[in-house]
Amino acid sequence: MQRLLQLSLRPFHTPTASQGLQKAVVRALELRHADVLRHLGSNQHEFASVLTALPARQRADALSLLEPRQREVVLNQLPLYAQRQWQSLSTPSAKHPANRRNWFRSLRRSLR
Repeated sequence: MQRLLQLSLRPFHTPTASQGLQKAVVRALELRHADVLRHLGSNQHEFASVLTALPARQRADALSLLEPRQREVVLNQLPLYAQRQWQSLSTPSAKHPANRRNWFRSLRRSLR
């Protein structure tokens, strides 16, 4: 009987560490706390998996707030599609108007 009571007192849903980290990253982005975000990114592997779960716009925002060295390490941990999204957003070619249009098009697609 005591065991049944113990089981019923447990919460139905216990958040995992990665869910907690994701909430912390989203909150740091909302408040624009770059130093907190850099601290959260100290474990690059877990941080990269959390960034992968975020929408492209939030992922790009988080990456832009990291220091260049930390950003590079985290980028290498991200899946290839996320790396390409970051590269397409971070390096627009403004020399030619058609390239600028393509950059805006890809930015608009990533924000959907």
